[in-house]
Amino acid sequence: MASQRSFTLNTGAKIPAVGFGTWQAAPHEVERAVETALRCGYRHIDCASIYRNETEVGAGIKNSGVKREEIFITSKLWNTHHDPKDVESALDKSLKDLGTSYVDLYLMHWPLSFKSGPKFFPLDPQTGVFQLSDTPLADTYAAMEKLLETGKAKAIGVSNFNIRHLTELLAKCTIPPAVNQIEKHPYLQQKDLAEFCKSKNILLEAYSPLGNNQTGEPRTVDDSKVHEVAKKLGQDPGQVLVSWGVQTGHVVLPKSVTESRIKSNFNDEILPEWAMRELNSLERHKRFNFPARWGFDIFDEGGVETVKKIAQEAGEENKTKFIV
Repeated sequence: MASQRSFTLNTGAKIPAVGFGTWQAAPHEVERAVETALRCGYRHIDCASIYRNETEVGAGIKNSGVKREEIFITSKLWNTHHDPKDVESALDKSLKDLGTSYVDLYLMHWPLSFKSGPKFFPLDPQTGVFQLSDTPLADTYAAMEKLLETGKAKAIGVSNFNIRHLTELLAKCTIPPAVNQIEKHPYLQQKDLAEFCKSKNILLEAYSPLGNNQTGEPRTVDDSKVHEVAKKLGQDPGQVLVSWGVQTGHVVLPKSVTESRIKSNFNDEILPEWAMRELNSLERHKRFNFPARWGFDIFDEGGVETVKKIAQEAGEENKTKFIV
């Protein structure tokens, strides 16, 4: 049985502790998955324009029969719309696609800007290297702050920000971010960042809470110790990782298009101390989602020159892989 736990944002609004993620969900699958999730009891849906499935997410919400005011909906500003003049129109597009007049939370998806334009992935036509922009993050965020006055967004925040990004933003912004959505699971616990966000009253949300298959490596949910803990508790491994995240103190956003897993991931429970210790011991500082090919050292972990080299080497492949 789901615990129905929630957290409180710095705005005072409640946010369900377990949300339904829609990243890497194909449009024809995500409509049914969202409807299933809401019928199972989820009341928090995490979306983004770059997922390119918000129209289908909106259809799934409508088909579920659940009232809009009962659902916490998040969307995200994509990198090509960081120019302050583009921010509100980007949100308007998401609102139209989702079939709603407002989102409960609107996040800056990444702490870097792409060249403005109609393409999600602007590439240099000759080299295939991503075209970045020097739009300051603080300017983009200031435009997001104005969205609150329109009522189109009830709260704003960021995603994939590290301590440096947050420190620089907090020094300039008027309204502190309500949320920082990051990759977080027992392989990548990011305790320093978690403590920093807690000290600033910024709630963490975890995407890829089970790990993901971006790199083709075994996911956190595939770990033998996770399976051992799950077996002892009589639970599903994914359910155990969701429970670990909520108990650690952050929102968890599992994603699945399989009905049985959608249901089990929602059934977070209080884990015993021994289980938490076992899961905490899995720290590997393993990041599954690091888009180095963008040519920007997002997390200050790869090295500027190394990332630039990766970006240049990926140029030819980019021309066929990133065509939208």
